[in-house]
Amino acid sequence: MECTAKLRYRALPIIANPWERRGDGSLPLSSEQSSIGKSEPVIASHADGSSTPAFRQREEASSIELFYDLFFVANLTSFTTVHAIDDAETITSYIGFFAILWFTWLQVVLYDIRFGVDSLFERLAKLLHFGVMVTFAVVGTRFNPSMPHETYITMRQLSLVLVVSRLVLIGQYASAMMWVRKHPSVTTPLKVHIIALAVGAALCLGFFFTFTATSSGQAYIVWYVIIVMEALAVFISSSRWEDVSFVHTNLNER
Repeated sequence: MECTAKLRYRALPIIANPWERRGDGSLPLSSEQSSIGKSEPVIASHADGSSTPAFRQREEASSIELFYDLFFVANLTSFTTVHAIDDAETITSYIGFFAILWFTWLQVVLYDIRFGVDSLFERLAKLLHFGVMVTFAVVGTRFNPSMPHETYITMRQLSLVLVVSRLVLIGQYASAMMWVRKHPSVTTPLKVHIIALAVGAALCLGFFFTFTATSSGQAYIVWYVIIVMEALAVFISSSRWEDVSFVHTNLNER
C-alpha cells in the first residue's frame, strides 16, 4: 500500500521545457516542473563564468522520431514505384522531389535533435508533420514539373504543404524560445530560425498563385532557393551561437 501510494500518475505537460542545466551537475526538470508557466529555464554554466540555458542532450532518437524517418523513406519508395526513372526527364523530376522532401525532413530533424521533448504540444506538432509527409506521398505520385499545364494543381498543393510545415516549425521554435526570452544569446539564433522559416512560408504562399493552367510552370525553381536558404540560415546561426549548436546531438544517427 505504501509503495502504491508513492506511484503517482504524471500528466503529460501541455508545453514542456526543452532546456536543462548543463555543466554543473544538476538534474533536468521533471514533467510537472516543466509544464507551461510553472518554471524558469534551467541555466548552464560556461568556463568563462557566464550562464545561459542549454537544451536537453539525448544520445538516441525517440521512437516517434524514428517512425517519422520511416515516413520519409516510404515517400521515396512510393515515388519510385509510381514513376519509372528511365530517362533524363524522370531523373530530374526525382531529384527535384527528393530535394523538397529531404530539406523538409531535415528542418524537422534539426528541431527535434535539440528541442524535441514529449508534451501535448509536441505530439500535436508531430501529428501535423506526419500529415505533411502523407500529403507528400499523395502529391508525389503526380509530381512532374515538365508538364506544368497538367500538374499545376499538384504544384499548388506542394506550395501549401511547404507553408504548413514551416508554420508548424515556427510554432515549435517559438515555444522553445518562450522559456529563454530573458537570454538574448539564445533567443537571437532562434529568431533567425523563425525569420528564415517565415520568409520561406511567405514566399511559398506567394508563389502558390503563380501556378496556373496557362503559366510556364518555372516558378517551382524558387522552392529550391527557399529550402537551401532556410537550411543555411539554421546551420549558420546554430554554428555562430554555441548554445544551440549541433554538438553533442544525435544528428549523425538521424
